[in-house]
Amino acid sequence: MNQLNRSLDCAKQLNKYLLNLDVIKEYQKYEQLIHQDDKIEKLEAKMKAYQKKIVNQKSKQDETVVKTIEEYQKIKDEFENHPLVVNYLYLKEEVDSLLQSINTYINGQLLK
Repeated sequence: MNQLNRSLDCAKQLNKYLLNLDVIKEYQKYEQLIHQDDKIEKLEAKMKAYQKKIVNQKSKQDETVVKTIEEYQKIKDEFENHPLVVNYLYLKEEVDSLLQSINTYINGQLLK
């Protein structure tokens, strides 16, 4: 049990360290800004609706699916080119890379 408590303490320290990194703080800031932006929220909701429509049309072999995909792509492009989303996706990639590096290092050390 003592090992578990020490492991949890180390995990909490790592979490605290990560949450204090500038890249994590920026990522969280943009994540919050995105969720507060009505235009982005509406675009995201539209994308999800189009995704469902595309799946349904494909399953029914509906020939209008091509037009639906084109409409979806326009909305997706508008969403992905929004300045907040651009910054968010960039920071998300940075955070993912950081976390993946930590994971790879820990796993690599355990397997030696």
